[in-house]
Amino acid sequence: MKLIRASLLVFLLCPLATLAEGFVLPSFEQVRATHFSSDAVLLDRNGQPLADVRLTPDVRRLDWVPLAQLSPAMRDALLRAEDRRFFQHNGVDWLAFAGAAWQNLWGEGKRGASTLTMQLAGLLDPALRMPPKRGERRSYTQKWDQSRAAIELEAHWSKPQILEAYLNLAPFRGDLQGVGAASELLFGLPASQLKPREASLLAALLRGPNARPARVAQRACKLAATLGQTRLCGEITQLANARLDAPRAAPRWTLALQLARARLQQPGQRLQTVLDANLQRRLLEALKLQDDPQAAAVLLDNASGDVLAWVGGVSPQAPDGVSLRRHLPDWHWPALAAQAIESRQFTAASPLPLGWAIFDPRDARAATPAWLSLRPALQGHQIGALLYLQHAGNRDVWLERVRALGFESAGLAGQADIPPDPDLPRLAAAWRAFATGGSYQPARLLMAEPVVAPRRVWRAETAFVMQDLHASQGPGGWAASWTSFAAEDGSAVVVGNSERFTLALVTHALVPQVAWRSALAALAPESKAPLAPEGVLSSLVRFEPPGEAPRREWFLRGTELDLVTVLPEGRRARISFPVRDENYIVAGEPAARDRWSLSAETSVALRWQLDGKPLGEGSRQVWLPQPGRHRLSISDPTDQTLDSVEFDVHAAEAQP
Repeated sequence: MKLIRASLLVFLLCPLATLAEGFVLPSFEQVRATHFSSDAVLLDRNGQPLADVRLTPDVRRLDWVPLAQLSPAMRDALLRAEDRRFFQHNGVDWLAFAGAAWQNLWGEGKRGASTLTMQLAGLLDPALRMPPKRGERRSYTQKWDQSRAAIELEAHWSKPQILEAYLNLAPFRGDLQGVGAASELLFGLPASQLKPREASLLAALLRGPNARPARVAQRACKLAATLGQTRLCGEITQLANARLDAPRAAPRWTLALQLARARLQQPGQRLQTVLDANLQRRLLEALKLQDDPQAAAVLLDNASGDVLAWVGGVSPQAPDGVSLRRHLPDWHWPALAAQAIESRQFTAASPLPLGWAIFDPRDARAATPAWLSLRPALQGHQIGALLYLQHAGNRDVWLERVRALGFESAGLAGQADIPPDPDLPRLAAAWRAFATGGSYQPARLLMAEPVVAPRRVWRAETAFVMQDLHASQGPGGWAASWTSFAAEDGSAVVVGNSERFTLALVTHALVPQVAWRSALAALAPESKAPLAPEGVLSSLVRFEPPGEAPRREWFLRGTELDLVTVLPEGRRARISFPVRDENYIVAGEPAARDRWSLSAETSVALRWQLDGKPLGEGSRQVWLPQPGRHRLSISDPTDQTLDSVEFDVHAAEAQP
């Protein structure tokens, strides 16, 4: 045996000094530094994974696994299967080499003798690798070169470094490279938690990465037996059949898939956000309960402006609904109302003309007042009334306010007074200015992004009044919110805040406010209403005529009032229908005409007269219109005339 070993050594070293000249030995540090994961990972503020995206299609590897983090079971299985005398040889196991040579010459079957170091040399230099075609083997020249490279590695690398590098570079199954990828993607375990059954399977894969599961299990059972784990064979076989060929293309983490796909660009990238994994998970679960695959939401921290949760969609296949811009025709009305209040032109109790109020002269019950105060106009999304704010305000001040809320260009489709369509983060950041007492900051998503100093957009008093105008009590306590509907698909977008959070949510729920409330309640404990700042005071307001019930309102100091009247010139009543000097056309046949509902805005009891004849008493009267010029008047119980109008009625010509 000594003669065989000496002869082989002389044969090996003499001709191979030149054959291995093309092998450039890298350092262990270089190999480790150039290793990168095929996946990019999105992290939360505490470093917890939120989602991952595979960006290298030809190979799947994960982060480098230090030897200290490898389970002892995996280390033992590897050395027993591939290189039992690893810590005794200098790169080439001469005893194994001689035995393999003898069997290959005179025995049955073929036997290899590559040490872990020799295999590592093949992984580092493509010229030294096993031929790609099945059944082919290295030539003697390649074998000698591989042996020489192994000796060089042993001379410059430590044994632990060789073992660590091999485990991170070795192919295991399919496109899996490295023990980290094999462990996590085949068994769902980190390499530190591999038990003997998993370790035996992984070690058996090194001989034939793509062998049938039954063949791999057979090899693993034999290996386990040599390690004293014969009883594990049944579990090993079951695990091999269940996991070796199971689909493994799905992401490992799925809490923020849409955001990860949009932001992760480079293999191995680890992008840290300011999201909170716990809040992200709770918001995602809350949206899943709504049974709406396209529901999306973004959550901001009122204190910092950080994005704490970003759910682009409940379904992993859904597009990112958070960053999508939607055409919301009325999303900016709260900001417009805030400007009107801050300019002291309007208060929460100021009457606004409805403009497009529906009036049906055939039904006295359908007659509606021609005005609403600011509070119910906002709550009822009475755009006809709210348009009055836009026309009454200062346009230059409004455009500057829009820019202060993060919109660089105020204008859409040639309408310079309408802000651009928002995405959910911009919408939430603009609303958050109400929740912070008037201070605005853009939504911050990434840990590397600088913290932008807050800037004052609204006075604290204005922000408080706006919160009160949109406030309600429900699950989770106090909250303030606004709902818009997207022109594209009718989806509802709700934005608002609790004491701690600002939440912008898109949903197709039938009752979007309930969906928004449920999501918010899942994130925060009982929320309390903000305290009134100095500079605001509360007053009981009455309306004349009493179209709205008396109520308490908050006012900026100096704008408070206790009586709101819509009757001009001090009058106590006004005819609202018919309209003065209007021409009306009715059916030619009296039997085909609809009755009219004559109405008035009033704070007193009324008496009606038509063309000098009594018509009745009350705030409304029903009348069958007659052609001609008419004079309608109203008076109080003392017969003092309060208002009068003249109008014309024409009969339609009969159709030939």
